[in-house]
Amino acid sequence: MRTNRRGFLVGSALAAVALGACSTPDAVAARPEGLLDPQRRRVADAVISTFENSTVDLPYAQAQRLGDGRGITAGRAGFTSGTHDLLLVVRRYEASAGGATPLTRFVRPLERIDAAGGGSSTRGLDGFEDVWRSTSQTDPRLDQAQDAIYDDLYFRPALDLARGAGQVTGLGQLVVLDTAVQHGRGGPDGLQALITETGAQPDPATWLGRFLEVRRAHLQDPANEETTEVWRESIPRVDTLETLLRERRFDLDTPLTWDFAGDRFSLA
Repeated sequence: MRTNRRGFLVGSALAAVALGACSTPDAVAARPEGLLDPQRRRVADAVISTFENSTVDLPYAQAQRLGDGRGITAGRAGFTSGTHDLLLVVRRYEASAGGATPLTRFVRPLERIDAAGGGSSTRGLDGFEDVWRSTSQTDPRLDQAQDAIYDDLYFRPALDLARGAGQVTGLGQLVVLDTAVQHGRGGPDGLQALITETGAQPDPATWLGRFLEVRRAHLQDPANEETTEVWRESIPRVDTLETLLRERRFDLDTPLTWDFAGDRFSLA
């Protein structure tokens, strides 16, 4: 999970075409709920990527040190060396390769950082960013490992929590998923804490508005002081989501245009 500014699922375009080809009322009624619909998920991935990477494309090969207290940030969801998930990706990649990979030499340093409680340490990770970039660009198994860990840690748990809060629309689930990606699920600034603080609301739209207010407050004054500067800079992602809420873009239908931090993005 990463915190800076910075999508598309394999097969989503084919799924969208197949859906469009079905013109009967029964076929339309059968469209999956929320982000389980491939087209809505494509939009959600693109919006989150603009927040994280300033592009609608997923940055599988990106790796950098943000100075946000989480060490190295890499890949499509901003997996970090300081929050365990980057280690999980490297291990999943190694398992899929059936042996050593170009990233294998970083497993032990990542494990030591994890055992020490994570955080900002990058000891033993010199050269990681270059190896990550080149491997992502040459071996699709690394990108597939990223997709698998993203679904395990963020997508499926976030959708479960969103449904539990009454959020069944594409926009509602996008807001919850984006929060999981940036904040993580646990801890005083995590998704679960924000849901609890939001509490019960009279209807899903009101809940969503209140949740975004709570999220803004945590970005402004996070419990982890090391994240303060970067998180405050990311407050415009809440502005963008609030605009989509005011515009009632609950279905995330395309064409969709949105502004983020002075830039404009769109999907057809």
